[in-house]
Amino acid sequence: MKSFKFFFATFMAIVCMTTFSSCGDDNDEPATPAAKNIQGSYKGDMECSVMGSASTFEDMTFSVTATDDSTVAVVLPAFGEAPMALPSITITGVKVTEANGVVTMTTTEVSGQTDAGKSYTCTLSGTVENSTLNIKFNLQYGAMPMPMICSSTAQKQ
Repeated sequence: MKSFKFFFATFMAIVCMTTFSSCGDDNDEPATPAAKNIQGSYKGDMECSVMGSASTFEDMTFSVTATDDSTVAVVLPAFGEAPMALPSITITGVKVTEANGVVTMTTTEVSGQTDAGKSYTCTLSGTVENSTLNIKFNLQYGAMPMPMICSSTAQKQ
């Protein structure tokens, strides 16, 4: 009878231990780095203003590509019509940080030349929250004496 009580008590202890044990949240999957979290294509309308004169360009596609965990390259879409058509321009080295579900693209200024040999200077900043890209950039292109001030709110595709 003593061995039965011992066996029963041991069995109940094992059942209780396995029933009341649980997995903790300590071993969750590692968070996706900010740059990889926002990479993709974003589509939306873009507004550009030159000396107070505004134009809207519909269905523009912006591309964001992670170059490492905290840096992205942003491809600005081609827009406009001849003779004032602008080619797409890639802005590299854009640092990103993430806090409270918002990824912020730090203000980045770059200068370069297009494939056609036209020089440009661009200052870009933005955020991504809930698959929505809010981007602003000032683009000085070619011999234009004043910058184009552009902004867009675009949805991830």
